[in-house]
Amino acid sequence: MDMGLVLFYYTLFVLLAVILTAAACLASYLVSRTKALLYAFFGFLFYFFDVALVFQDDFMMRCAADVLSTPFFIGSPAASIVIGGGALMAFWLVVCEYIEERRLFAQWIPGAAFVLGSIAVLLLVEEGNVQEFLFYSMRELMMYWMLAYVAVMYVGAQDEVLRLRMRRFRKLYLALWILVTLVLLENVTFLLVIGPSMVADGLFPFLPQRNFAENLLVLCCAFVACRGSWKNLSLRHADPPTQGGDSLQAFIEHNLGAYSAARNLSKREEEVLRLVLLGKDNQNIATAMSLAPGTVKVHMHHILRKTGKANRKELMQDFWEFS
Repeated sequence: MDMGLVLFYYTLFVLLAVILTAAACLASYLVSRTKALLYAFFGFLFYFFDVALVFQDDFMMRCAADVLSTPFFIGSPAASIVIGGGALMAFWLVVCEYIEERRLFAQWIPGAAFVLGSIAVLLLVEEGNVQEFLFYSMRELMMYWMLAYVAVMYVGAQDEVLRLRMRRFRKLYLALWILVTLVLLENVTFLLVIGPSMVADGLFPFLPQRNFAENLLVLCCAFVACRGSWKNLSLRHADPPTQGGDSLQAFIEHNLGAYSAARNLSKREEEVLRLVLLGKDNQNIATAMSLAPGTVKVHMHHILRKTGKANRKELMQDFWEFS
């Protein structure tokens, strides 16, 4: 099969997967009002247009003669900075929302640094494969910074609940380190190791502005986002919420019904568990629910027995890992 035709259908597949994920995140946001889902929607939407830029340059703007004469180029650099930076910033805001990073300078400085670094490469580096490598490596640099920042936040976190929430995505976190490194290695291989003359002579295929590892990274995130959105929408269908929000309490409400059903908890036990997850002790739970402290202890005993956990800490960890 012709390589161009393979790339054509491959690009269509990536575009379809990304836009469907954006739609799923938006639908989930509309029923939960969780800001992270709204940011994820914009992230995947921006990446849709980022891939569309490659599609445009590859299939509509560059004829074969142009490609052979200038095998390394940055198509639509201004649009690439805006759209690529928009996608990265949206995903970074998802991370900030999840790790409860509210400081404005921490939220917006990475995006500003990305834009300034990309512009500096365009102005200061001569056109060619080195410029293209440095320009697109600004993305990997920002992603490495995001991953490192999360690690620092986890190590320094004093809130055990926050640490439990962060550990829920430890597999995805490790996968992202590997995939970002693969993105960088692919850029090194196709932009620095394989020189322009090799491409012009036809010794290696020309893959304009493409990075398959980056596509795989985004598709991996899309799978996680779709799975979470599907779970959220399914729960909303079974038990429509009365209110939404992006607080810890709202997150617990979004997941408590499914957890209680999976562990066969009664409605009263579910209410006790909700207060436990909010950090209430038995006395406060008894006051909030107008129960005797001894009754709360009985409910806690039943909850721990049904979930198979020895104490509150294990119970909370089980909930965050399930959610």
